Amino acid sequence: MAETAAMNGAEWLARALAQTGMSHVFFVESVMRRTLLQLSDLGVKPVLAHSEKAAAYMADGYARVARRSGVCMAQSVGAANLASGLQGDVIELGQTS
Repeated sequence: MAETAAMNGAEWLARALAQTGMSHVFFVESVMRRTLLQLSDLGVKPVLAHSEKAAAYMADGYARVARRSGVCMAQSVGAANLASGLQGDVIELGQTS
């Protein structure tokens, strides 16, 4: 029986995101440092944003240009601030349907 190396949550998340083919992830400083290091090791470029709202806008722009999912990361308290960056997209979707 082959031995399976233990994998922590940061490594699992980094591998899962990298396997989607994304090239960038947008984040606010002091968030998920281990995961960001793992993503860098796997060739995904972490891009620092000055606020959660900016990270959401950057991920949206990436998704529109790259035609794949954009990912933004924030800490638990800051995650609520992501909503303001996502609001425009939700309004846009409502106008097109």
